[in-house]
Amino acid sequence: MLSTVKIVSGADGTPWTDDQRACVMEIRSEHKLNDLTTFSILMHDIPDRSEDTNNRLLAEGRQVAVLVRVETDEDWSVLFQGKVTEIETHETQGGLGSTILYKGVDIRSKMAGRSFTGAWSGTVGDTMEAIIKLDFPNCEVDAPENNTLDADENPLAQNSNNLEFVRDQAVAFGFNFWVSYATIPEDAFGAALDALDPRPASVTIEPKIHWGQSPYLLAKLGDIALGDAMLGLPPIGGPAADGPIEFKVHVNGNGCPNVTSFEVMSDGQEVAVMEPAEENAGLGADFPATGANPFADPGDPDAPVVYFVPRAVPPNQEEDAANIALETARGFNKRVQLSTTLRRLHALCKPHELGELKGVADDLTGILFRVSEVTHVIRIDDHYMDATLESDGTVPANASPANLLEGIA
Repeated sequence: MLSTVKIVSGADGTPWTDDQRACVMEIRSEHKLNDLTTFSILMHDIPDRSEDTNNRLLAEGRQVAVLVRVETDEDWSVLFQGKVTEIETHETQGGLGSTILYKGVDIRSKMAGRSFTGAWSGTVGDTMEAIIKLDFPNCEVDAPENNTLDADENPLAQNSNNLEFVRDQAVAFGFNFWVSYATIPEDAFGAALDALDPRPASVTIEPKIHWGQSPYLLAKLGDIALGDAMLGLPPIGGPAADGPIEFKVHVNGNGCPNVTSFEVMSDGQEVAVMEPAEENAGLGADFPATGANPFADPGDPDAPVVYFVPRAVPPNQEEDAANIALETARGFNKRVQLSTTLRRLHALCKPHELGELKGVADDLTGILFRVSEVTHVIRIDDHYMDATLESDGTVPANASPANLLEGIA
């Protein structure tokens, strides 16, 4: 664990020493699309009674980040950065064997400390950017196709904390809400500091908040961008610039699989959604203007007061990219779960990563998947990853954003 993991804590980004990291028994983090990452760090509570010291390096509200790297000569990637929210201890008589468990959530939780009741006007993109920048100056916001907010006719109402509001609006527009980090060079941990400088190493980890279309959606839509296509290409943990991650389940010949277990959860089962309305059938498109009751009997004074509100995304004669995004989010009908390790995969698996399956059934081969959930468990013996991948089966595996960039550049 000492050679593959770095831990940084506190607002000043102080790296843990080798002795402190040696007391870590297990690191676990659970990553889900659009949701906050949760994490836990299990440690020996008293590493050396002869020195009368303990290992309580964290406290509730204290910031901590865990960094990992795939290869020994690479920069460090941030697995998560967050704040401790809960502490559990297990103490044994004499102290030997006592443990302490730190639990927390990722850094985006800071946004939950602000709330607002009212309505936003202007544009959706500017609104999301203004809210996010209250806590995170480094953000990337993609303006949706239906971007204009009218103060009188179409305001964007908020009655919640900023975290819930920004996340819910991303889902409503068919977008996603996530965080990414730049890689950290080895020199940042003090390896190249001047020996005459007594100051301890300080590692700066700056989160970048994304509100926009995911790489999978960008690959699906091609040149039908919901906003600025370049904003949909975040720096994420795996080799996105080199194409999707290859998950090799069964390999013939001299190759080696990199997946330790594999399970198909859903293979082509349609997601239950509302049936589309038939043309010129039933009420059809003959609804009266907004505010009228299309169901009322004009001669019935006791008719209930019902108001017809038009759809949030207005119809378009051409294919509406926003509607495609929403339908894509509902249409992921192929899901698989797999287990692997960092050593086998040679990539850091995180949500939004793109992947393809090798050595599986034909209907799961040659199509693009995106990672929707990942659980990382790091112990002294290995770095384990359990991932859930999803796809709607319509995007070829070679339609990754890396290939799309070649056409944009």
